[in-house]
Amino acid sequence: MSIEQALDSEVEQNFFEYLRQALDEVCVELAEKFSLLTARGKPRKAFILDTLMKHSCHGCIVKVLTHQRRDDKADRLFLENHRLAVGLLVESLRRHLKEDFKVMEEVEGEYGRLDIIVKPTSTGVILEIANMLEVIIEVKTGESFTYAQIFRYLIEKPSAILLVWRVTKRQVIKIDGERHRKLLLLAMEAALDRGTAVLKGEHDECGHSPLRATPYVIEDAQAIIDDFLTAIVDTLPVIIESVLDVIRKCLKATGAA
Repeated sequence: MSIEQALDSEVEQNFFEYLRQALDEVCVELAEKFSLLTARGKPRKAFILDTLMKHSCHGCIVKVLTHQRRDDKADRLFLENHRLAVGLLVESLRRHLKEDFKVMEEVEGEYGRLDIIVKPTSTGVILEIANMLEVIIEVKTGESFTYAQIFRYLIEKPSAILLVWRVTKRQVIKIDGERHRKLLLLAMEAALDRGTAVLKGEHDECGHSPLRATPYVIEDAQAIIDDFLTAIVDTLPVIIESVLDVIRKCLKATGAA
């Protein structure tokens, strides 16, 4: 790496840290302004950041932050589908990885450079590969896909590789945080501008309808279950191979293979 590249990299990292801190502060202020707190009294920063990332219209942002549905929860069927997919993914990862690596669930201080940490989360799985790489696996059991959520993950773990496992769509999408850092910075800057504008009251009434008027109703549960169970069998090997491929490339690049 040349001196110029190193300086560019340092400037970019400093700008990222500035944006991350500023966004965090804006989210806290918006939480106070719109009374968006959890049951424990903490700011709902993930929801607010998703909203700032998702909507370019300031009026829409205010509508979502003001009138978000309190009862808009996923149907139990989808929750069970998600739990099943994550559970099978975790055990499959452990089984495929334990032959070559020390696989753990939690980190206790420093760990060996070829250890792999497999940590189930509320939305999927995180793998920590020594001190070299983090792989975030986002499990999607329905139709949804938003860049807002992806950017939120990368704000927290900017160097991670994100794999989106869209089970029923039978798709695995890979997003490299390092490769798309400049795009992440643009998205963060836009979200910060929007949040700052809303805090200053710089928004007008709009004619858009960003809120879902009625809750989602499952019309054919049997078809959903049949398709989902088949899709898991079809695509679990695909997501496992995608993870293994990321790990192989990481080890090869660092000379640890």
